This record gives sequence, structure tokens and C-alpha cells, in this order.
Amino acid sequence: MAVTRLTPEDVVASIAELPPMPASISEVISACDDQDMTVGQLSQVVLRDQSLTANILKLANSAFYGHARRVTTVTEAVVLLGFSAIKSLAISSHTARLLNRSLPGYGLQAGELWHHSMCVAFTARRVAVEVHLAPVEEAFVAGLLLDIGKTVLSSHLEGAFGEVMRVAAERHAPFHHIEAELLGFDHAELGARIAAKWSFPPELEEAIRFHHDPAQATLKPMLSHVVHVSDVACTMLGQGIGGDGLAYEVCPESLEALAFDQARMMRLMDEIAPMMDSGAFGID
Repeated sequence: MAVTRLTPEDVVASIAELPPMPASISEVISACDDQDMTVGQLSQVVLRDQSLTANILKLANSAFYGHARRVTTVTEAVVLLGFSAIKSLAISSHTARLLNRSLPGYGLQAGELWHHSMCVAFTARRVAVEVHLAPVEEAFVAGLLLDIGKTVLSSHLEGAFGEVMRVAAERHAPFHHIEAELLGFDHAELGARIAAKWSFPPELEEAIRFHHDPAQATLKPMLSHVVHVSDVACTMLGQGIGGDGLAYEVCPESLEALAFDQARMMRLMDEIAPMMDSGAFGID
């Protein structure tokens, strides 16, 4: 199997090669975190980046936010969605550049991982609202970034994809277990390290690190449970899973923590399925 185990130094080098957060996105994130920032001031910061402006308006009008009237200006988007949501959409605009790529190491065509990530992000936000987990936009960002580690590991797995799939099928094992065995790291651990590089909170790092094993979370367990359940729901809908995901099952601890049962999981899938073809994920 053409796979070389990664050292911690290899991982650090790979993460360092990821494109930095563009200055325009960093400015929007900082502005959203500024308690003295006004709606007008934030709108002006967003408007400095034409691509970001278009993406925020596109998502503000998506079925996921479900506003009765069309949002036509950034100011309207800021008022209707709030600063936290604008921050989430700014992060989405940046990560789209990474997640939209093809990832041969996972059998993913261009756009498939992005579609899955956005599905999980919006579903996590929806579930967070339902279970009164605040801030709900933290769940959105955790859902968005849960698989970003795959953008680093794909090149290492590409030559062995067929063999990895065979081994996973023979053992009935989740793909990330094979990753860790072959490479020394799985995509969840790398995703958490990328979140740390981008200075996201430790609770968000934890949710990414344990999105396949939420029972291990200790800082903010509910966030990990929300992201895990959302990931499983979107995976069961077949959203951008490639060769990964088919061996995953929902964690019983997550169902208990969220007061969900299998029937509620099925209803959640029914609720989000009609939105999958809404064109909401067309970020440039």
C-alpha cells in the first residue's frame, strides 16, 4: 500500500501550506467580534470585497435562512441575520476555496466535500437552535470545518484509495480508523489543528476533533453531539461522502444528549433533504 506514515513535522508543514485567511475575510471576522461596531460600519467592511458581498447575499437568500422577503443589500443581510451569521458566512466564503476541490484520496469530485460540509453546517445550526445550544453560529462553523483535514490528507491517500476502501470494507471499519492506522493521523485531528491555526476557540477545535467520537468531548460536549448527529444525517442523505462515510452510525450518547431517537433522526433528514437541491451552496 503506497502510504507513508506522517510525522508531526509533516503535519505542521502540510497545514502551513494551506492558504492564509484573506485580509478582507479577517477584517470582517474582526468587525463582527467588535462590540462597538455598528450595522452600517460592518456593511461597509463587507462591501470592500465584491466576491464576499455576492456570497453573503446569495446565502442570505437561501432556503436555509428562509426569510419571507428577498434580501437585496448587505445592510439588510446584517440586520436580518446578525453579526454572528455574517461572520459564519465570511468563513464559508474562504473555506469554499479549499473544500470545493476534488479530493482523489477520498473519491470526491470537485464540489462534493463542499456540498457535504455546507449541509452539515446548516443542519448543525438548525439542531443547535432546537436544543437551545448557544451560540448557534458556532455549530455552523464547526459543521463547516469538520472535514477540512481531508484537504491535507487526500494527497497522501490518493495512491492507496482502492486498497483503503478494500480494507475498510473487509473490516467494516470507518474510513478514519484506516487513516489513523496508515498515516498516523486522521482527518478529524488535522481539522482541529487547522482550526487552531486559524485561532478558533478550543471548543470548536474539540467539536471537529471528536465529530466521529463525540463522547470524548469534555469542553463543550453538546457542540460535539450536535455536529456528530448533523454529520450522520447528511451522510445518510448521501451528501458528498465519496468513498468515506458508509460505515458510520449515529452515536447513542449523542441521541441521548440531544433527546433524539431514531424517529427524530429520520424527521431531521426529511426536513433538510428538500434544501439540498436549492442551489444554496454556489459560493464563488
